[in-house]
Amino acid sequence: MCQKEQRKRSRSVARRLRYVRCVSFFMLGFFSSTITFLITFYATSNALSNIISSIFFSNSYNSVLQFPLSPRDAVKNYQPRDFLGKKKSINYDYYLTYNDFNYRKPETLTYKSRTYSNNTEILFRFPKKTAITAILLMFHSCKHSAYEWFHTPERQRIIGAALDLGYACLVFQSTDKITKCWSNDVDLYQNKDIQMVLKGLEEFYKEYPQLVSIPRYTFGVSSGGIFSSILAINQQYRIQGQIIFISIILPEILYTYVKAQNYPPTVWIHMLRDVEFASEERIKASKQIFIEQNIPCNDFLIEPLQVKPTIFSERVPTINSETSYFIYYLFLRNQWLNTHTYLIYNPRRKLAWQDFLFPQIEQNHTRARIYKSINDHKNEISEFLNTIYGEHEISYERSSEALNWFKELFTSSVKKT
Repeated sequence: MCQKEQRKRSRSVARRLRYVRCVSFFMLGFFSSTITFLITFYATSNALSNIISSIFFSNSYNSVLQFPLSPRDAVKNYQPRDFLGKKKSINYDYYLTYNDFNYRKPETLTYKSRTYSNNTEILFRFPKKTAITAILLMFHSCKHSAYEWFHTPERQRIIGAALDLGYACLVFQSTDKITKCWSNDVDLYQNKDIQMVLKGLEEFYKEYPQLVSIPRYTFGVSSGGIFSSILAINQQYRIQGQIIFISIILPEILYTYVKAQNYPPTVWIHMLRDVEFASEERIKASKQIFIEQNIPCNDFLIEPLQVKPTIFSERVPTINSETSYFIYYLFLRNQWLNTHTYLIYNPRRKLAWQDFLFPQIEQNHTRARIYKSINDHKNEISEFLNTIYGEHEISYERSSEALNWFKELFTSSVKKT
């Protein structure tokens, strides 16, 4: 009897153990699947970046983020900011496609070059998929060249957006071969760059006379933006509108010509971390003068970019995802990202990033291949870090909106007449 009782108990215990084992395996499988899903989900968003960053930074640092003491503190400890049209602009830029060239294959953005009798070279590209409805004159910033409009990712995307909207893009090179900045001489006859552009246009229109009568617009970056504000007062080839990118209207022009109601519609594209040169406050003051004179104007803000694992491969097509993830990891490990994954330091002013991005390593180093890829993209990464920081650098963002704003403005003015 005792033996039967013992056998029953042992079988009962065995059954319970099997039950517990099955439940344990089920829970373990469920837990593993959940973790896998969460990792996959967060890895494709900024959430994982934010969680990791919050581990690296102390509570005292977070409290500083919430209470910036000065504009410079606010710049350094940047937090996501809401502004009019932000959500629309993010979706607009993120889903922007290009019909005229393949953004992932930069070499597909071809162009032509002409050097005219006055030794003025113009690089140009006409739309291939749509009719030409306007001319866009483009002026680079200091230390850059006309060729970069067709050979660097952010600039290519600006041209790509313009082409799709029907703009024929004409790119000029400043006459200063050393600084490559544009002249800011208000005297149009003494300004070498103004004379070069006007004579270049004269020769260009001889070759393409059918384009003389269509509207002309300008797109000037930094020094090129100030130059654009001067070119806008010329009467030989009148400008119907200008986009001033991370720049300002020359004060002498602003307080003389704009106040005299003798100035074209203007759009500013400016970066929120710029608190000195093309600052939000300065742009607002300029816009107020335009509004008082009933001259159409607009401005488009660009936020700093949140650094996520895929950002470098998304914005620089020749960087692969493995390299992009590793660059992100290096900035995270070296505490260059705040809790919102914005760059803390201005890469122009603090150069420590060069030490951990471009170290001297042996060829047999475990990550030698990735470091080689980083080094091969040294110029692209250096410039794009400035774009990420969001104070004063080229970015394709908001340019398509600005160009489309002019297109709609012109259409509405034609309907009124």
